[in-house]
Amino acid sequence: MNLRNIQYPFLFEVPVLKHMAGFAGLLKRDPRGWPSDRPVVGMFLCLDPLIFCCQPQPRPFGVAHHLATRFPDETFVFLVPITMSLERRVNALALAAQHRRFQKTHPRASLIILANTRDEERLLRRLGVDVRYAPQNMFVDEGMYHPIPGRERRFDAIYNAQLAPFKRHELARTLPSCAYVTKMFTTWSPQLKRQHLGKFVCSLPYNHVILNDVTADDVVPMDHVKVNRAMASAHVGLCLSGLEGAMYASIEYLLAGLPVVSTRSRGGRDVFFHPDTTLIVDDDPRAVQDGVVAMKARALPPDYVRATTLRLIAEERAHFNVFIDGLRGRQVDRTDPRWSFEYAHKLARFGSISEFEALVRAR
Repeated sequence: MNLRNIQYPFLFEVPVLKHMAGFAGLLKRDPRGWPSDRPVVGMFLCLDPLIFCCQPQPRPFGVAHHLATRFPDETFVFLVPITMSLERRVNALALAAQHRRFQKTHPRASLIILANTRDEERLLRRLGVDVRYAPQNMFVDEGMYHPIPGRERRFDAIYNAQLAPFKRHELARTLPSCAYVTKMFTTWSPQLKRQHLGKFVCSLPYNHVILNDVTADDVVPMDHVKVNRAMASAHVGLCLSGLEGAMYASIEYLLAGLPVVSTRSRGGRDVFFHPDTTLIVDDDPRAVQDGVVAMKARALPPDYVRATTLRLIAEERAHFNVFIDGLRGRQVDRTDPRWSFEYAHKLARFGSISEFEALVRAR
């Protein structure tokens, strides 16, 4: 075993350690002493009262601790989505401990975890966590991903996934053709990136192609326009991991009009799957190949795949809007019919800490 892989036991599917890694969350401490120009990700859904969605970077709760510390007399409501599955009980226990620590430190604030699955919601609630079912894939902006009429579909399938072993790219190896959109974790060392990328490239079967630009030791990420164009070059989107978060790529495929072939999974990517537009197969290369053949044979119109998905999304968005109205204590006029608050893609905006603080002071 490569010792560097032990640094990332979940990503590299290291036996035993991948299940125990969640204990590291017990040791995390809320970040302190951030400079005012530090970039963070989040957004206010409301300024009266203060409802702030925190992307959980840095872990566990992003900028929530900083804002609650800077404004101790304010009654914040922090919403924190789950980006990696908490259906491993160890990970859930670590988050529950962090949640209790946060609430004890900031008694005037409320910290609500947004679960991607009903199982996550039930587990966290039993552990005393304030949690709400709100699958994160409904927060993807459908305007960014859409069918492109008339584009030639050169590949049987496309797999948009991080280049890490837990994504199980090998399950696609028997497909006659497959395109890959990928990237590598920025925390990896150049040596680890180079080693892992080289191994993947050398193992690619005939007619399997990485669509990104590739350097000697890294992959150049694509923006959403290029990703959307790449998806239009394939017949089927692949989802091959067994356990992760909600997997944004899964909903991007469907919004772009691609039917999906997926292995069984935990983490929430199947929330907006429909029997017409998705096929669940065994964790086996032949099963994946047969699934792709079956979905291609259905010849579903891309607009049908997209419309079917949007109907499912609209139901969950309606529930979430009611939830936000309840936190706000009132309904407001909508400028966007989809949302009861000012919206941004994935409920995430980049800004400096000082910019978010300024909004609190000026409200």
